[in-house]
Amino acid sequence: MGQMIKTNALKETSISGVFACGDVARLGGSVSLAVGDGTMAGVAAHRSLVF
Repeated sequence: MGQMIKTNALKETSISGVFACGDVARLGGSVSLAVGDGTMAGVAAHRSLVF
């Protein structure tokens, strides 16, 4: 597998404005979980830009 980037529940990394999802933020190779992660990261990124 390789290295993983740590994120919080909203897929935010420790660097402000940087989000990670899918295989770089979760062990395993599940497409459905990667899609869910991407959705969460997209919503969080949108909120960080708008609000």
